[in-house]
Amino acid sequence: MNIFIDRKPELAHLQKLHNNDKGQMVILYGRRRLGKTRLLKEFCITRPHTYFMADRAGEQSLKKALALTMAASLKEPLLQSVDYPDWYDLFAAFDRFRPKEKKVILILDEYQYMCQVQPAFSSFIQKWWDEHWQHENIMLILCGSVTSMMYRETMAQSAPLYGRSTGQILLSPLVFQHLQDFLPDYSEDELVKLYSLCGGVPRYLELLENYNGFNDALEGLVLQRSGILYQEARYLLHEEISSPNTCWSILQTLGGGTGRISEIAGKLSLPANQLTHYIDLLRDLFLVYREVPVLEKNPLKSKKGFYQVADPFLRLWFGTIFPYESFLEFGQMETIVERLQPKIQTHIAHCFEQLCRNYVQQQSEVLNCLKVGRQWAGNYEIDVAGINADFKLNVVGECKWSRKKVGMSVYRGLLDKIAANNLPVAPYCKYMLFSRAGFTEELEQQELRNDNLFLVRSLFNHSPQMS
Repeated sequence: MNIFIDRKPELAHLQKLHNNDKGQMVILYGRRRLGKTRLLKEFCITRPHTYFMADRAGEQSLKKALALTMAASLKEPLLQSVDYPDWYDLFAAFDRFRPKEKKVILILDEYQYMCQVQPAFSSFIQKWWDEHWQHENIMLILCGSVTSMMYRETMAQSAPLYGRSTGQILLSPLVFQHLQDFLPDYSEDELVKLYSLCGGVPRYLELLENYNGFNDALEGLVLQRSGILYQEARYLLHEEISSPNTCWSILQTLGGGTGRISEIAGKLSLPANQLTHYIDLLRDLFLVYREVPVLEKNPLKSKKGFYQVADPFLRLWFGTIFPYESFLEFGQMETIVERLQPKIQTHIAHCFEQLCRNYVQQQSEVLNCLKVGRQWAGNYEIDVAGINADFKLNVVGECKWSRKKVGMSVYRGLLDKIAANNLPVAPYCKYMLFSRAGFTEELEQQELRNDNLFLVRSLFNHSPQMS
């Protein structure tokens, strides 16, 4: 599979920066497998550019490799025939030979490796940028996968390059609706399952091409020791984090359903104040998020905060598969597949709920929702809740990942929750029901009679009544 999906906002942003006559420094970062290199390839396909992917080689090897790349892209053999005592000499040589009449793009991919090999590399870039490139017709793109290091080297207040970038792009996973572009022959039901395995990570989605649906992909990619994603969780943590063991334990605890700081600290035998550092690190990497009831007016100080694993694949691994890893290590996949099924279905249902919230979030402006999330207290939970500027519920909804059609009892149950708990409801609150299996005829008739009831039949199509 060799298709390029979406990324229109990122391409438009890069295009706008490229059109500027002045020097441009762009920071492109995000976790691995999201398609950063593919995005840059798409952007540069018709533009003069030099693309260099760094590795963990020594400094002299990196210098020679970059000189070779520059020589090839500029079609100037002299660039590679010289030894460069320092990086400034190489930058100066590049400037001598690059065309001046049009903007040239210089991409340093896996930038974090250059900083690991030469800790002063960002300072070298900063000096050359300040004295030369910021005044010239060049676009410098620094691209990296280790989010924490990219931030530390380029955007943190103490970073040598702080305040110099003209554009910063944090690449995120694709939204669910784009799974149809990767997998046009699958039903929506199957796409929800596949999303629970791969999320919106393009590389994971590309791997699905060789499998027949969710169960086949789960076994081939994840449950077999030879599967490409079998070691993915460990690989991600060791790449991103200097203290992977503690963070691994936290993710394992979150995957088991423990999400309050005090409870996590108790399970790991760590002081809560020490645990906060690692939680913050995982949040900075977008691997964990903190959830509070949507009606909380001061969420930062709320004692109802609950931490969740953000990435669907990592949530599946830590919440479902990891407890049985010893069986997988001995090649006993068949022994545990049946035992895993209830947990897998719970995981898919959780992802379905999140997709329903995302569906509402994507229409938040039309629905007049300032914030979308869940609403819960000790005796009730509402799967989808959106509030307006007056902190009143403007959208409430229930999600059912079941093979049974949703009927009037679910709708009445939603109304009862709101009334019994005296929840603040806006005058034109919309009641939205999401169902895997569809709706009973009685409920569909109710929808026709009630302008505030919406039965969402597909997450791919916005209801015409709300557009």
